[in-house]
Amino acid sequence: MRAPDTGEGVVMKYANTREAAQSVADLLWKLEIQLDEAFATSGELLASLPRARHTAQLPAIVGQQAFELFSQAVVAIGAARGHTVAGHRIIEKVGKQIGYETSFGDEQPKPAAAPMGVDGGHLRVAA
Repeated sequence: MRAPDTGEGVVMKYANTREAAQSVADLLWKLEIQLDEAFATSGELLASLPRARHTAQLPAIVGQQAFELFSQAVVAIGAARGHTVAGHRIIEKVGKQIGYETSFGDEQPKPAAAPMGVDGGHLRVAA
């Protein structure tokens, strides 16, 4: 294993590289799980609001502002999840650079780019 070059021709050596890398990997995994849980819970909350309003026989305007705000929270969680995935890719590259690779059971190769909300599966290139 070769320590990273600082850019000034000096190779830095880290005594606890493996321990530090594992700590980061554990926290990254925890964050990804928590974001997925938050995304799922917020979706359940959004789905429950109109049902609760209907059950209580309240007019549509009741709770609309809360619904809009919770919807914005879902979008923010989705963006945070996307940023986390992008950060994960960078951390994986850094791990390879320092000679440390870890896996949490996901051995499948990741796509080069994550789709951003558009299903392009039906598109074809015409020559």
